[in-house]
Amino acid sequence: MKRWQIPAAVVAALLIAAGAAFLVRENIANYWIKRQLAGTLADTLGAAVDLQGVAWKDGVLQARVFRMSGGDYAFQSLEARELRAVVDWRDLLGASSQPLQVEVAAVDVVYPPHLEPGKKPGASSYHASASRPLDLRVAKSRLRRADGRGWTVDGAQVHAVQSADAWTFSVTGGSLSAEARSPLQIERLAAENREGSWSIDSFALKDVRGGTMAGSAANSGGIWSAKISWQDLDPAVLVPPDVSSHLGGRVTGEAVLKDGVIRGKIEVAGAETKSVDLFVKLAGLLDHEDWQRIPWRIFRFNFSMQPDGRMEMDDLLAVSPKGLAVRGKGAFATDRIDADLHVGVQAAGRPILAAFVPVLFSSREDGYYWTRVRIGGTPAAPTENLSARVAAALALAPAAGAAKSVVEIPDVASEAIGGLLREMMPR
Repeated sequence: MKRWQIPAAVVAALLIAAGAAFLVRENIANYWIKRQLAGTLADTLGAAVDLQGVAWKDGVLQARVFRMSGGDYAFQSLEARELRAVVDWRDLLGASSQPLQVEVAAVDVVYPPHLEPGKKPGASSYHASASRPLDLRVAKSRLRRADGRGWTVDGAQVHAVQSADAWTFSVTGGSLSAEARSPLQIERLAAENREGSWSIDSFALKDVRGGTMAGSAANSGGIWSAKISWQDLDPAVLVPPDVSSHLGGRVTGEAVLKDGVIRGKIEVAGAETKSVDLFVKLAGLLDHEDWQRIPWRIFRFNFSMQPDGRMEMDDLLAVSPKGLAVRGKGAFATDRIDADLHVGVQAAGRPILAAFVPVLFSSREDGYYWTRVRIGGTPAAPTENLSARVAAALALAPAAGAAKSVVEIPDVASEAIGGLLREMMPR
């Protein structure tokens, strides 16, 4: 072979090799995927990775299942199904500066169990990815805690973009619910995670009857802060079933979360209480009055929710057109109830009430007879100091004829709610 022919032969051989490599590139890529991709992802993500049904064909990288757990992440595990990404075969073997666009049919993210009261979460360090920028679209996502407690997101569509040291998220659709409470539909949520700190610029939710909740939130060092407002919500969204089953109406209010405590105020429009034993017992003093269901013209209070789940309530004011008023404060926890209430029954048209002073009612003020009610015990076995006094009042009640002789207040005076109640009512 002549010397000038040697370089030509080498070039021809290289061209043939390159052509053969191109023709069998899918086999080469799939061989590398099966041998190396899971390990490479594990090293890059700093977590355990399991890949199933993964292959590269016609420029599309597909995986039936991607699982990830461990590492310095806030979540306990992540499972994604039916992944698709358009990837040049040469990029499988090396880094690229172009964003990698990935589509995922479904993702299930599981967070650690809910912390017991008094414990603080460990800080999850931010893992900066060394891989190329990522543009991720998830058709259906679910976020939940391993023990089923706390909030759960189900069915949301997520668009997440990772670039440099930050992730940005846009969420629409799906629902947000918590521990047997009525779910809220997700209208939108915009958030960013930068070096482990979360910023939720805005979110908007709604219930099945059109009530809305909106606000913003941030998390730095594991500590959340937030500002939230809601309008015409179903009570079942905010309180557990054993409470919402006794309360109807539409709830409006606002709250601020700071240093682990949520403080806010609530007003219930069209409020109605159902089967409240305290009021049913009081109605037993009066002829032809049924207080199983009581509508309220005014129903409002301030509240605070402590980190251990204890809810404290004060400045309660409730006024019913049925001639009933309540004011006071209370606290509710999983293992304890405490409430100090002043309950007033309107005097007008009820002359018999005068006979129950001082056995039941301690004073007459603003056109009402007032009695102090203390509630304690547990949610499963509450106690109160009203029943014994109602029984004593009934035992001492005058005969029907005598009751009719009790002097009744003039109608004009009885219709006015003055003094303290008037000062507390909206003008």
